[in-house]
Amino acid sequence: MPSSSNKPLVLITGANQGLGYATTKILADSDKYHVILACRSIEKGEEAIAQLKSENPQIDTTALTPIVIDVTDDTSIETAKDSIEEKFGHLDILINSAGVNGQIPVRKPGLRENFQHVFGTNVFGVAVMTQTFLPLLRASPYFDRRIVNVTTGLGQIGVAISDNVYSSANLTAPEYRSSKAALNMLTVVDATQLKPEGIHVILVAPGHTATNFNAKNGPKTPSQGAANIARAATEGYAAEMTGKLHAEELLEFGW
Repeated sequence: MPSSSNKPLVLITGANQGLGYATTKILADSDKYHVILACRSIEKGEEAIAQLKSENPQIDTTALTPIVIDVTDDTSIETAKDSIEEKFGHLDILINSAGVNGQIPVRKPGLRENFQHVFGTNVFGVAVMTQTFLPLLRASPYFDRRIVNVTTGLGQIGVAISDNVYSSANLTAPEYRSSKAALNMLTVVDATQLKPEGIHVILVAPGHTATNFNAKNGPKTPSQGAANIARAATEGYAAEMTGKLHAEELLEFGW
């Protein structure tokens, strides 16, 4: 196996919980990647690494690096970029996994405030993360550079107007749905712009998973949902995947 210094370098936001943690575990357990765990505090990152080690004593903790990133804070993002640049000089794969739903744990008191809260993480955070880390992706010698954005079927307009159980008639969530629809557009625009550079931007929906994000309500386990994300980040032919939605379900509804 390659040493941690020459493994492909993957940065995952929201890496200490939910789908972010489950994706980190898949990549760490594979022993093929050096994973940078982006969390809101260094303690959360260290706790996640300790948990990964307890679940798999054979895991290479030298290939796990915690870093502080608050995706709603541009200074935090820029500071993390500078730190990664100083330590590694580049980035190979970026997984924008951090997200909020506007309902759990606490809904903001005003409609405008709640929309700003949800869009601040799910859209603005992804946009700024991508733009800030582009120089490090451009500096990468890796043959398969990717940016993976985590979306949901709830962001598909076709699902919202359907008779599906996840339609807007059955599950309103206007802030969350519209933020993910905006993320879908952002992903396609970035994919179009970056494809000529050989940086492929991929959209993935993990499906309805039982995480803290949705009060443990969902038919899929976090590891099952995270498998979709890990595949989008590391498998397949990226040039054919770029700018497209990848999921195990709901694809018949289009965008």
